[in-house]
Amino acid sequence: MEVERGESSSGNRKWERPPAAATTHEQQAKEQSPLTLATLKAVKEQVEKRGSRISHGVIVKYFDNSDAPYEWLLPGWVAEERYVPSGRKGFGRIYKYYCGPTGHMYYSKRVVLFVWKKMNIICFDA
Repeated sequence: MEVERGESSSGNRKWERPPAAATTHEQQAKEQSPLTLATLKAVKEQVEKRGSRISHGVIVKYFDNSDAPYEWLLPGWVAEERYVPSGRKGFGRIYKYYCGPTGHMYYSKRVVLFVWKKMNIICFDA
């Protein structure tokens, strides 16, 4: 970070929203498979039932198995990342959620793998 004359690096600066790497949900949805689109529709219906509880400034992005960090997902499953900014510029936390084709939300990769094993979708050899 460059410091200009008369400005300290610890000055009181207003938090700025980071540039969105992903496009809007409609543009992002055009690039995804039909199974992913069906899951996103189910997720949207679940959100409408619960009511929107997402705070101001939170950025939500959706990914499917065509995206590099989520190649392990089965077709029709979606990963949701929520970037929640903190008071300091550039800092925040990313929460990850995984949604199945029915719109049910799971809170960790471990739980998703357990559900797949329980449903006999995949089996692990020990």
